[in-house]
Amino acid sequence: PPMNSAPISGPLTATTFRDIAKTVSPAVVNIRTESRQRQQDLSDFFGSDLFERFFGQPQPRQQPQQPQQPRDRLVQAAGTGFLIDRAGFILTNNHVVEGATRIQVSLYGEDEDQLYDARIVGRDPLTDSALIELTEKPDHVLPEAKFGDSGQIFPGDWVMAIGNPFGLGHTVTVGIISATERAFPVSEGRSAQVLQTDAAINPGNSGGPLLNMRGEVIAINTAIISEGQARNIGIGFAMPINVVRELLPQL
Repeated sequence: PPMNSAPISGPLTATTFRDIAKTVSPAVVNIRTESRQRQQDLSDFFGSDLFERFFGQPQPRQQPQQPQQPRDRLVQAAGTGFLIDRAGFILTNNHVVEGATRIQVSLYGEDEDQLYDARIVGRDPLTDSALIELTEKPDHVLPEAKFGDSGQIFPGDWVMAIGNPFGLGHTVTVGIISATERAFPVSEGRSAQVLQTDAAINPGNSGGPLLNMRGEVIAINTAIISEGQARNIGIGFAMPINVVRELLPQL
């Protein structure tokens, strides 16, 4: 997609954020995934007393001579993405769709039960980015997000996040860029340079756009520091869109 590298200028008005949300929200999608994961009975690892404390009901005790065999369980998860092409291509995080046996997408303004199947086109764990494509399409023209230049972003710049935190679709949050070029570990001995923001990002925001004051995508919301709890404390990280944009032909 084309990228707008013009410097950000102009006043912040009472309707600036409202206008961005109205313009960009239709290009943001909610993603639901299903995957199969192997598990053992939790009491095999933690004991029945701990199981009862956390889940509120007794766990039937197993005889020592009859250990539970590993078994598959269906895991459902949610994330966010954004349309980058009217043909139905969507950018999101790799960790949102990795290992998924089924991917479904819901669109802005439609019933939550109206889901469209999608497939993985390509993904890259090192940038935590993935490209998926709708295999089922609505009977209307799809919107597409516009790309900004993440190289034009500096600490103190206003940004907006749109996503699906805790299943609350198209939630809008606003903050600033707290830092640029934060070293973010992506594998053993390797790190990526990411943007840090205090715009509220929570579980489910993953894969959603971080927008500049023109409503252009300048990063993909990726992770938070949560001090062991699944909630935002004002330190979030987003993968710069320039990095992902250069990778798109390979995806």
